[in-house]
Amino acid sequence: MAEAWMKYLKTDDRERKEQTHMMNKGEKYEIEITDLGNNGEGIGRIDGMAVFVPGALPGDRIMAEITETKKSFAKGKLTEILSQSSFRVEPSCIYADRCGGCGLQGMTYEGQLTLKKKWVIDRLARIGGVEDPKVLDVIGMEEPWRYRNKVRYTVSRISGPEKKLRGCNLGFSRKMSHEIIDCESCMLQTEVADRIAQAVREYVKATKIPIYDEKTGTGVLRHVVVKTAFGTGEVMVILVATERRIPAVELLIDGIEDALEGLDFYLESLILNVNKQRKGPEMGKDSITLAGKPTIMDRLMDMDFEISPLSFYQVNPIQTEKLYKKVSEYAALSGTETVLDLYCGVGTIGLTLADKAKRVIGIESVKSAIIDANRNATINGIVNAEYIHGKAEEELPKLLGQGVQADVVILDPPRAGCDPALLGAVAAAGPSRIVYVSCDPATLARDIKILTQQGYRFVEAQPVDMFPHTGHVECVVLMSRVKD
Repeated sequence: MAEAWMKYLKTDDRERKEQTHMMNKGEKYEIEITDLGNNGEGIGRIDGMAVFVPGALPGDRIMAEITETKKSFAKGKLTEILSQSSFRVEPSCIYADRCGGCGLQGMTYEGQLTLKKKWVIDRLARIGGVEDPKVLDVIGMEEPWRYRNKVRYTVSRISGPEKKLRGCNLGFSRKMSHEIIDCESCMLQTEVADRIAQAVREYVKATKIPIYDEKTGTGVLRHVVVKTAFGTGEVMVILVATERRIPAVELLIDGIEDALEGLDFYLESLILNVNKQRKGPEMGKDSITLAGKPTIMDRLMDMDFEISPLSFYQVNPIQTEKLYKKVSEYAALSGTETVLDLYCGVGTIGLTLADKAKRVIGIESVKSAIIDANRNATINGIVNAEYIHGKAEEELPKLLGQGVQADVVILDPPRAGCDPALLGAVAAAGPSRIVYVSCDPATLARDIKILTQQGYRFVEAQPVDMFPHTGHVECVVLMSRVKD
């Protein structure tokens, strides 16, 4: 391993001092890259000031031209690689230099796993205040490609000769931009998604349905979401639009069915999601079933799960099984415990634990997900699990007031982490163990610090690579109550 990389691994964010060096736009500097940002940009330092350089990797020594300066950081353009990182590889995707979705494709998979472990350690120590945190090696994938069971394409307008060829752009945002890169094939998505995207392009070209323009707020078709159930072969396609009707639905259905011919997947659900808001969530609350069923069914860990258009469901089913097995290990259930599953989504975690617990109670703020969770309990014949609609920070105190005793609490919040009020309520419930599942090490570390101030101690963390080739990492943490 390169000497620069070894130096990077030993770098502690707490040791980095605030800088005072002033740089000017256009100046060139020799920089040793020691870290990566979440978007895959290399991070080096000049007299302590962080410099972000797209295309640079930890272990690289480069020449960079300063393109922008701020009070606490600068941005640079890679002009020359003086010595190359041992983890540098040629990206496999033809869109890697433009698309903002896979910032780590230029790094070997081994290097990605090493980097992500370092990220978790750094955040736990610097933000969480955990001294020398025990972080296990990241659980990676044998084949880290085509792993996503859900994709959300953005649809954008095009003009000129290309409009006649494909009708619209259907893809992902360019790095640091709102421009949409038309992606005919994404190596993180399924072939199912690739084929359906092409069918939608043909549909747009044939019907001339107006494409939404985020600058003016005009147009109809905004996004296309494809959910693929790896365990059953069922596929849901969701069109996000500003109107409650779209033209020639049968033409679109025929196009999708033709596109999936020869694959072990089939269209089970076609949904129109209505979103007229210019700002806010990318999907609206109103979903209309255009064809097939309003939900699809997937099979995971020998259980069946019903998935609706708006409900959360882990996007990497192969890694999800590894993640949930670790949750089960940390929960250490004997059959006598009451488990609270907070931010429960469609109930997947709690239901996989139900046969080992006395009782499972889930809380979720998305109503459709709670409907799915209760349905999933019924589908799988689970009678000791119940699910409550509402905000966890509001519903949990009510349960405690009713005399519910929590032995184990599962936390699986969105990227923003837990509401501080909820963490206080969890601590008041006094479970012997808290198992925290997070997709953001920074908010995870912040919440761990709060819990340690309220009577809990960090035991260990297990990162799981749910999102290979991206700047994201899932993590499971075990915390235990500090006894008097």
